[in-house]
Amino acid sequence: MKRRKTFVLLTAACLAAFTFMACSKSDKKDDEPSTPKEEAGKIPGLGEAPGTPQGTALTYPAGVSLTADKIYGEVCDTAYEVGSGGVVEICAAFTNSNAADVTFTLPAGLVILADDLTYQHGLLIQDFKVVLKAKRTTRVGIKLYCLNAERKPSNSGMTYKIGPVSSSPLIRQLCENVKNKKVARSEFADEDQYFMASTSIQGLVWGYTDGDGFDAAVLAQLLAEIPNR
Repeated sequence: MKRRKTFVLLTAACLAAFTFMACSKSDKKDDEPSTPKEEAGKIPGLGEAPGTPQGTALTYPAGVSLTADKIYGEVCDTAYEVGSGGVVEICAAFTNSNAADVTFTLPAGLVILADDLTYQHGLLIQDFKVVLKAKRTTRVGIKLYCLNAERKPSNSGMTYKIGPVSSSPLIRQLCENVKNKKVARSEFADEDQYFMASTSIQGLVWGYTDGDGFDAAVLAQLLAEIPNR
């Protein structure tokens, strides 16, 4: 219950931040050197744009596989958790058939696709390493940022699948902008600090997926609100 309340508060705070950023955006020039050649709010499959999220397939290490075709939303029955955010959460099981442990990197830009398109897709904002024990199946809770502001957050009745590693220039640039920022809960002294950073990151994601993007000054201000490592 505490987690669900936190997600509701996070969503409300992000929507408020998203509204502020949409109002703060100034006209961007097409020749701005730092602007990827892609239009915010019109990225296929993200926000309310039609289509399917584009990118490359996730590559698994030799001997590692996803245990089941369907992945369920909500919190795993395990203490093993990676990622950042919380509006979208899934529980994925990976099997390591090797005789030795394997460290598997879930890459920044990985998209988790909701099977029901009234629910939000999720984005992994940084690389996260998962240690998979030899000859075992490991259940991993993965926290993600929402890619569709107007849709419903994850729940235990919703199913997901592993999608592509996004090739969107705007999403790739966002992942690059936050790669040296603190994003995981373990990097913060308390829940409030983590909540504030997560809110800022979610607002950035929605600015590209559901909004009009940012001018350089607003983007710099928002990134400055997220602590560096």
